[in-house]
Amino acid sequence: MTRYIATSAAAYEQSMGRWSRRLAEGFLAACALPPGSHVLDAGCGTGALSEALRARDAGARIAGLDLAEPYLEAARARVPGGDFRQGDLQAMPFAEGAFDAALSLLVIAFVPDPARAAHELRRVTRRGGLVAVAMWDFWGGMPSMRLFADTAAALFPSGVAWRETHYGRLVGQPGTLGQLLEGAGLRDVTEHDLPLRMDYANFDAWLAPLRGQQGIIGPYLGSLGEDERAMFEARLREAWCAGAPDGPRSFAATARMAMGRA
Repeated sequence: MTRYIATSAAAYEQSMGRWSRRLAEGFLAACALPPGSHVLDAGCGTGALSEALRARDAGARIAGLDLAEPYLEAARARVPGGDFRQGDLQAMPFAEGAFDAALSLLVIAFVPDPARAAHELRRVTRRGGLVAVAMWDFWGGMPSMRLFADTAAALFPSGVAWRETHYGRLVGQPGTLGQLLEGAGLRDVTEHDLPLRMDYANFDAWLAPLRGQQGIIGPYLGSLGEDERAMFEARLREAWCAGAPDGPRSFAATARMAMGRA
């Protein structure tokens, strides 16, 4: 199972939540949900997708599910009137066919059994309803994260293990999410990319949010001893600069999206 820490909504927003907000727009545009749909935000986190859906459709009925109560508190504050519950994507507390659409943004790679979660997404979606998932392409579509992972692996045995854990399943590479949905019995499955750019003012602006002990990177940084961490951050800075002065950097980032009909 992937070790994922979710204890501070504010720290998550600084590290990855801001990119979730931007990605949500393209994700929902691709879903093209009818107005007033009953929608599940599966793995809702701090509510970025639910908030974007409410902004697009004030009449949408929104439910959210997540394991992390601190994130759920943030989602409830962002989307008043939403039904946000604590629960597991692998065993959802909803009836069969309860939703017009079940959506999951940037979550499925962190579930112990993604195939089981995909079956649950189909189960809670009505016949003919939409199931859509998206995940960062960590392997080939996130160079800013590969900078971190490859530097860690070059320095430490623990870095090799960490990279293998988070890159070994290839979730987010073309074909993987579509196969996951087809395996769960979804029909008319399609895939496409959701691209954006991640812009940072300098090295510290990139690294500081990653020190927030959230997600998958924070726990790894926290596991290093003081001397190891100092060396690691020095090597990260060298990789960031790559012979140029420190300063603004813009990284392409790609999430892969798959959707199909229940």
